[in-house]
Amino acid sequence: MSGSRRAAGLVLLHALASAAGCKREDPPAEAKAAAAPDPLPALRVYEASRRAAADFVALPPSDASSGPDPYALAALPGGERFVALLRGRDVIVVLDASMRELTRLPAPASPSGLVVTPDGRRVFVVGERDAGITRFDVQEAAPYLARSDDALNTRARGLRDIAAGPEGVVYAVEEDEGRLFTFWPDAPNAQEEVATIGGGPIHVERVGSFVVIDTLHAHALVIRSVDERGRALDAGEERIVHDGPIWGFSALPDGDGLLVLAGGVEDHPLDRKGGFFGYIDSFVFLYRVERGAARLLSAVNVSELGVVTPKALDLAKEEDGTLAALVTGYGGERAARLAFDASGKPRAHAAKTITLMPGTRDLVKQPGGGFVTVNPLLDAFVIVRPGEPREVSVPVVDHDGPPPPSAEARLGEALFFSTLMAPENITEGAHSRFTCETCHFEGYVDGRIHHTGRGEVRVVTKPLLGLFNNRPHFSRALDPDLSTVAHAEFRVAGAESGHSPWFSLDPARHPVLAALGRTEASALEPLALRKALMTFLMGFSHRQNPRTAGRTAFSALEREGAKLFEARCEGCHEARLSANEPGSRVPFERWERLLFTPAGPIVWGTNEYRKTGVVPYVHERGARVPSLRRLAKKRPYLTSGAAKDLPELLARARWTKDGAFFHDGAPEGAAGLEAQEREALRGFLDLL
Repeated sequence: MSGSRRAAGLVLLHALASAAGCKREDPPAEAKAAAAPDPLPALRVYEASRRAAADFVALPPSDASSGPDPYALAALPGGERFVALLRGRDVIVVLDASMRELTRLPAPASPSGLVVTPDGRRVFVVGERDAGITRFDVQEAAPYLARSDDALNTRARGLRDIAAGPEGVVYAVEEDEGRLFTFWPDAPNAQEEVATIGGGPIHVERVGSFVVIDTLHAHALVIRSVDERGRALDAGEERIVHDGPIWGFSALPDGDGLLVLAGGVEDHPLDRKGGFFGYIDSFVFLYRVERGAARLLSAVNVSELGVVTPKALDLAKEEDGTLAALVTGYGGERAARLAFDASGKPRAHAAKTITLMPGTRDLVKQPGGGFVTVNPLLDAFVIVRPGEPREVSVPVVDHDGPPPPSAEARLGEALFFSTLMAPENITEGAHSRFTCETCHFEGYVDGRIHHTGRGEVRVVTKPLLGLFNNRPHFSRALDPDLSTVAHAEFRVAGAESGHSPWFSLDPARHPVLAALGRTEASALEPLALRKALMTFLMGFSHRQNPRTAGRTAFSALEREGAKLFEARCEGCHEARLSANEPGSRVPFERWERLLFTPAGPIVWGTNEYRKTGVVPYVHERGARVPSLRRLAKKRPYLTSGAAKDLPELLARARWTKDGAFFHDGAPEGAAGLEAQEREALRGFLDLL
C-alpha cells in the first residue's frame, strides 16, 4: 500500500483512540523511566545453571511441552455444543455451551484443522504430523462423535487446515509443498485431486462458490471459483497479495463475488532505518472480489485500537446491507467491532472496542452478539457475553498430559506473543504497536526480506525456536547468549516509544497476568520479566518434524543425501548438539537415530563466520553459519532471501577447483550439483 498510512483509504478511528490507549497523558508507573541496572550478570548465572542441567538430546519439542494448546473451534448443529482441537494432546474434544468438556477422542497427530460439513453430519480433522484426514460422525447423544475407520490418505505430512463444500467435497492444504488436496469421500475410491498453490498455505475455507486459501509465506489470499462438483478451478484464479503476512480472514458471498476481510500486517515494507521496527502495525483490509479481480474497499489500522495480530475475524452482512466485523487479536488486549457501509467504507461512530485477553486463535459467533474462542496462550476456552464487563476464561482440563509449563515460562510466552514486552508503543508515523509474532508467525518466519537499517543490508526473518542450543544468536552473531537476547529484545521492541525498556508490569492493568498463574499483587519487576522471557525461549524448541514422525530409518535416497551432506556440507553446517560447542559434534553413525526422535536435536550449524558469496555481508567476517534445523520452515533461504525454495538453494550451490564453496555469486567455472545429487540432498534436508 503506497502513500501515507493516514491517507484516504487507511482509516484512523479517532473516536476509539482513547479507549484503545493510543493517546496517553501521564504514563502509568510501570512505564516511567527508571534507572536501569545491568541485569546481565544475574541473568547469565541463571542461564549457566540451566545449560549445565540441560540434555539437548532429550529436550522435548515445544509441541509436547507447551500445554494442551487449544487450536481450532467449530459449532455442532443446533449451536449447543462445540468441537475443538487440542494440538498439544493430539485429541478432539466435544464441549457444551459452558465450554465444559463432554468427550475426548484421538485425533490426527498435532491436529491443526477441522470442519463440520454443511449438512452437519460429519467432522473432518487434519494434523501436521499425519498424512490422513480423519472422519468423525456426529451423533445426537453422548459421546456425540464417533470416529470412522475410513480415513482419507493424502500421503503428505504437514496438513494445516481443511474445509468442506455442499457437493460432498473436502479440501485440505499442506504447508511444506504448498498443495491443495480435493477429495470426494463418498465417490468410488474416494476420488482425489492435487493442485500446487505454493506459498505455505495455512488456512482454507469454502465460501459460497469459492475456495479461499491463506498462503503465509506468499503473503497472499488465493481465491478460486468452483465448478458444479466443487472442484477449485485454476482458471480465473485471483490473488490478493500484500507485502507482509496475512494471519486470518473471514469472507461471505456478495452477489456473484465475495467480500473478504483479511487480518494481517501493514501492507508496507518493514523498515528499521529509524532505529525501530517501522510500518508493522496490524490492519484489517476489506476487499470485494468479482469478475476475477479484487478491489480494496477499506483498510483499518487496528493496532491503534489495541487489536494486534488478528487471526480470528468474523464478517457478517446486516439486514440493511451494512457490514459488521468482529476482529480479535492474538497479541493485543482488546477486540474491535467495526461497521462498514454498503460501499465498504468504515462507519467510525458505530465502532466499539471491548477488553479481551490476548491469545485468540479461533472463534465462533453466538446469537445476540457474544462469541466463544480457543486461546492457546491461556490454554483455555473463552466466553464473551454481551453486556458483561469481562470475558470468562475456562481452562482446558488436562487429563494425562505432561506437566504444564511453569508460571514463569507462561509469562515469557505472553511477553513473546503479546504487547506486554512493549506496552507503551505508539502508532504514529512509522511507529507501530506489535509483538514478536508480527514477524515470527508461531515463532517461525513470515517470508519477508526486510531492511536492517545498516547500509543496504537486507535480511530474511529467522526462526526464534531452538535458540537455547544455537548460540551465538542471529546472522551477525552479536548476541552471545540468551541473557543478551532477552535484555536486548525489551530495548528494540519499545525503541523510540518514549518510554524506558526497564519497566514493571502491573497485574491490575493487565488481567492476563492472573490468568497465566501470576498471583502477585505487586508489579512484576524488570529483571523478573527478562528471566521469564529467557525461561520461555529455553523451552521453545522446534516442533517435531512431520517428515520424521512415525519413522525410524532413512530411505535409500535419504541415506545417499546424508552421505553427500557429510562430504559436501557438514564442514560448515556441523552436526553439533550445541552450536558453540565443538565437542558436541555427533558422528555420522548417530545421525539417523537422532533425526528420527521427536526432538530431532542436531543443530546443523556452528558459531563460526563464513563468506559464501551472499552479499552484502551482514558482518565484516561474513555471516554466522546458520542452523539448518527444521529447514522447511525457514523460507526464503540464504541471509538475503535470494533462494525462494530448497530446489533453488541447491541449484545455486557451487564449488571451485580449489575447494572454495559459494551459496551465491560463484565465479565462472565453479561446479554445481548433478540432478541426482540435488534430489538426494533435498530428501535429506527435508528431515532436518
